[in-house]
Amino acid sequence: MRKVFKMLMPIYCAVFLSACSSNYLMTFNGENVKKDEDKGTFSFDNDTLQIDYSFADRDGRIYLRIENKIDKPILWDLKSSALVINGKAVGYSAEKADFNGKVNASVSNIDTRNTTLFNDAWVNGYIKGSVSLPKDVVLIPPHAYVDGHYFDFKNDVKAIVRSSRKEKVYMYDMNGESYAVKLARFEGAESPYSLRSYLSYSILEDGKAVPKTTEQRFYAAQLWQTGAVALNNIIELYNRRGDVVAVKEKKGQGAMIVGGALALTAVAAAIDPKEEQ
Repeated sequence: MRKVFKMLMPIYCAVFLSACSSNYLMTFNGENVKKDEDKGTFSFDNDTLQIDYSFADRDGRIYLRIENKIDKPILWDLKSSALVINGKAVGYSAEKADFNGKVNASVSNIDTRNTTLFNDAWVNGYIKGSVSLPKDVVLIPPHAYVDGHYFDFKNDVKAIVRSSRKEKVYMYDMNGESYAVKLARFEGAESPYSLRSYLSYSILEDGKAVPKTTEQRFYAAQLWQTGAVALNNIIELYNRRGDVVAVKEKKGQGAMIVGGALALTAVAAAIDPKEEQ
């Protein structure tokens, strides 16, 4: 039995490695926006526009909704709008065009009868598709809105959370069970991650475009890392709060597969009666 127990230990380690994962979470606050404390979403409002933000997208992107409150059309200039991430501006307008197409072709073999040295293949066909070009200007009719998902924060979230100094605290999940968290808290300018959403738009009036700009500012107020709870059991994510973005990273899968296979082989040999003879 002692020999079997020793052989079982690698399996336990392999199973443990299969469960190894890290959850990286970032909670945002706003500086010049209103925050819905129940939903965690952010809103900016003036006489012309209402702009809503949420960070709760599954792909780690920011959700933006712009509503035209007036009786005149508005043009949102994406090319002149940018999200400033820690001082670096990234445009809302896409910088590349995706091409989707298909090929219809036929293949013909040409074989010379006098020799077997040559056997050529010819492909005849055509390709067609469509190019989705970035929209630099979006029309927002009176009392209408546009929305979309922009940018990708996943790598930023992991990098910032990993590099920040954190302390160990305990939180409660949806089941009322406590779990360990490495947590860092920040206020305003102290935060290692800040965002400025700079939007450029024009109001169409009497055949003229009157240019306007607006800017909303955000910062990471909490950075937390945990591997002791599933993301779906974290209260903030279960309630889909708009101020929290989360990234899950699995670790040790390769080691688990190899280690598990070796462990099973060793145990099979250990409990095989033939090996005792």
